[in-house]
Amino acid sequence: MIQANGLTLHRIRTPKGQLLHTIADISLTAKSHIPSDSFVIAYLDYKVLIGRCSNGSFAFCQNALLDPKYVQRIRIFNKNEELLLWRTGSGVKGRYRVDGNGDETDVVDAEQVLFGTNSRDLGNGFTRLFEKRGTELVLPFSELEVTETSRVTLKTRNYVDFNKAHQASYWDCRCIGFSHNGKELR
Repeated sequence: MIQANGLTLHRIRTPKGQLLHTIADISLTAKSHIPSDSFVIAYLDYKVLIGRCSNGSFAFCQNALLDPKYVQRIRIFNKNEELLLWRTGSGVKGRYRVDGNGDETDVVDAEQVLFGTNSRDLGNGFTRLFEKRGTELVLPFSELEVTETSRVTLKTRNYVDFNKAHQASYWDCRCIGFSHNGKELR
């Protein structure tokens, strides 16, 4: 394992990924692929919702509803797997990725710093992260205290491949989880 600039390079086993065609029901697809407790990030036409998913049921702050007609992209993930769904002109398609078997692949794990230098607990297991300039995110964690030097990160895994000229590039990326002060958030 090599660590540099906050990035960690290592090898894991993973298949190339299972492509899913024509998703009719987002909840049913989530339930059939990732029934265990996971996180969900839903990129809607008008905002981003971050919450939890368990057995195909989504839980967002203030019981916000996930209306499929506004979903541009949705990621349901935990540290071992991710279901990525996206809207196309002909409906919803997706990709399911699970690590642990398949071919050995180089990966780079990274932590993306999220907006939010202030926090306020909203109750019911959610915390609002915000900045003075107006940017805010609501995360599915209780009593999360952030400052300018103590931020929340989104952990991602980037899959490396080499082309015919032996140039490395990322061929896929997935979310793994969230962390704060180097500790995994659950």
